[in-house]
Amino acid sequence: MTVSMSRSARAFALLAALALCACDKPKPRHLPPDPMEAAVPPPAKAVEQTQAPLSAGLPKRPELAGFSLDTIGAAADPLNKQPAVISAAEPVVLQGFGFDPVARLPAKGVDVVIDGKAYGTAYGAPRADVATYFKAPAMIAVGFKTTLPAGLIGVGDHQAVVRVIAANGKAYFDGPPIAFTVQFAEPKRH
Repeated sequence: MTVSMSRSARAFALLAALALCACDKPKPRHLPPDPMEAAVPPPAKAVEQTQAPLSAGLPKRPELAGFSLDTIGAAADPLNKQPAVISAAEPVVLQGFGFDPVARLPAKGVDVVIDGKAYGTAYGAPRADVATYFKAPAMIAVGFKTTLPAGLIGVGDHQAVVRVIAANGKAYFDGPPIAFTVQFAEPKRH
């Protein structure tokens, strides 16, 4: 009986050793895909021309627009550095990004409202920084830009509001008013 147990023990030890040897070659491991890379749609081609305002006749939603107004003319970050000061001799370029804050998707479009009058924008420029910041890969084509001719906005104090059209096109969201001043002379740079 001792001989048979010894043989059984040796057979078991041999099988265990073979099983352990098989573990020397682990299965290849694949890292899960990065959700920001996998779900990012190909960059959308930005709309080249400024569209007519899209917000006319739509109801206003109570939520604050998802937006940033990056520049008014040469004035950077006009929301936090009010009033932005720009020259009357140059076209007024307003650019930034906007998205539907409820759906967390690109908007149907963005209007810029100056002193109560809506102006359409070219909407859909790629903004990978926005998609990355909000961890929402679908929000890549959210950039906007509009250029208003020099002299269209008179000299003096004004207010701009970024108006984001909901993704479904049935309402809009307004941002807070942003003060800016148009001057005859070149604006002083800080």
